[in-house]
Amino acid sequence: MQDINCPLCKCKAKIQYRNFTGYQVEMKFKIYLCDNCNTSFPLPRIDSSKIYDFIYKNGENVPGYNRYWEYFKNIKNKDNPLSFLANSEEAYWGIRESLTEIILDKKNSKILEIGCGLGYLTYALRSEKYDVQGLDISKEAIENARNMFGDYFICMDLFKLVQTKNEAFDLVILTEVIEHVERPIEFICAILKLLKNNGKLIMTTPNRSLAPSDIIWDTEAPPVHHWWFSEDSMKYIANKLALDFRFITFERYYKKYPLEYKVNKLRKKVLRTPIINENWELYSYNNPKKKGRIKLFFKHILSRFKFLKRFYLKFKAFIFPSLVLCGERGQILCVIFEKRIP
Repeated sequence: MQDINCPLCKCKAKIQYRNFTGYQVEMKFKIYLCDNCNTSFPLPRIDSSKIYDFIYKNGENVPGYNRYWEYFKNIKNKDNPLSFLANSEEAYWGIRESLTEIILDKKNSKILEIGCGLGYLTYALRSEKYDVQGLDISKEAIENARNMFGDYFICMDLFKLVQTKNEAFDLVILTEVIEHVERPIEFICAILKLLKNNGKLIMTTPNRSLAPSDIIWDTEAPPVHHWWFSEDSMKYIANKLALDFRFITFERYYKKYPLEYKVNKLRKKVLRTPIINENWELYSYNNPKKKGRIKLFFKHILSRFKFLKRFYLKFKAFIFPSLVLCGERGQILCVIFEKRIP
């Protein structure tokens, strides 16, 4: 099998890699890239329920997911929980910026966070007086959220909720969820049924647009992530579903937190390492190369003085033109979809 039709836009997609190792080491995938919508996706589709069970049971130690547990455990100790999250990573900064742009009437606007997981973002929004509920399909996650933050959470499948809550919300928030969904168009269509006529959807997802075209896959390995979406992917979805849309720019975030997109050896094809071994245990990666004191001191100085880091990255980009610096476009994209009023 060579080229196939893209599952998102149905145009021709080219195979980029034939034997990609997935989240669990014995899972193998072909990686495709669609030139029309600039979307990367793996095949075949594999049931990921066993992997998610593993992640929830070992979440505090799973790379990429352990930070969620840190937010969960620490957020109630923060004076401003939403600012804490927004200053921690791009996705939550994008959510806060989107809410600032939309300017909701907090008292009379109902918000639903879909895929709320451990519930810390829902809690942070409630601390800002937003009327928000969290929804997740995981009983374990919702139980943790309720025990920590209160009875503001629903454990239910989205498609079942649609049957009882049609046109109930002014805003839906979808943070780092859509890339996990096998059929994103159908998923978003279900969300649109939950929204009132002038309702909006804020969505964040890893941004394929930032990466050079020769990067194969630089997001969570399949089958945890089914997609690596781009800005063109979002444009296609908006046109397909007759939605107005706009992107949040991350320029102000990266001025405060300067960052380079790390391409291994500047143009090397990125292949993610597996997380789960053949015995369904967490991999233990030992790095024998320890950073010297000078390098650690240099890294510490750059982290303390952001203006030095900006200067250093600009100089580095001048020396290495292929280096990608984050600016208006970042590692995460944030889009606001809006239902068009008939």
